[in-house]
Amino acid sequence: MIEKIIDNYHLIIFKDKSELSIKVADYISERIKIILNAKDRFQLCLCGGSTPKNVYDFLSEKELNWEKVDVFLGDERCVNPTSDESNTLMINNSLLNNFGSKADFYNIFSDKKINEDISKQLLLEELKKRCEGNPPIFDFTLLGLGNDGHTASLFPNKNNNTDEFVITSFGNGLKRISFTPKVLSASRKIAFVVSGASKKIALKRLFSNSESSDRTPAKLIKSKSKILVFSDLEASKDLDL
Repeated sequence: MIEKIIDNYHLIIFKDKSELSIKVADYISERIKIILNAKDRFQLCLCGGSTPKNVYDFLSEKELNWEKVDVFLGDERCVNPTSDESNTLMINNSLLNNFGSKADFYNIFSDKKINEDISKQLLLEELKKRCEGNPPIFDFTLLGLGNDGHTASLFPNKNNNTDEFVITSFGNGLKRISFTPKVLSASRKIAFVVSGASKKIALKRLFSNSESSDRTPAKLIKSKSKILVFSDLEASKDLDL
């Protein structure tokens, strides 16, 4: 394991995707335990993708007070929740198994007849109901990093930095619903999980002071505390450490 502080980021590098997934699951598990000692419920915001799925598989096996955990997706594609494109399907097939099945997951598109505008409004109402603060505060938010520098459904060269809490967007051929930087940045603790050689350029840009948030929207996510970046060796091999 290699650790490095880069400005407001705390980079932790693991040898491969398997170790990365295990350790990130361990971290989230400990975070849940700590917060539930201090308050009644834990608000968790999760990302989609293949690397997070491995994390959620391990996390679901943790014997925690899952009935006290509220789970949201940071973004979702506007598709039927049974579609292979759906982050909801991935969550159902990973985190919401084993012990994790007791978690209270908010399904954005539980009714395929609901359009994205109605779903956006319902998501906003649920967010305000379950999370304290203005903007609403998650106890922990896990984010991915796309090859193009996007995170959640905040894509390059779009109007991402809005005062809204929830937006509809379009990226990679699909309509989407996403939390905005304003909500994601309000989280008590934020982490990116990054894996694979295809992420090398995006990760290097995330850490670059000269990089534009228009080209790399992940840079719009800010925090008062250090933002964790969990990476494997493949994704981080071009970094100047």
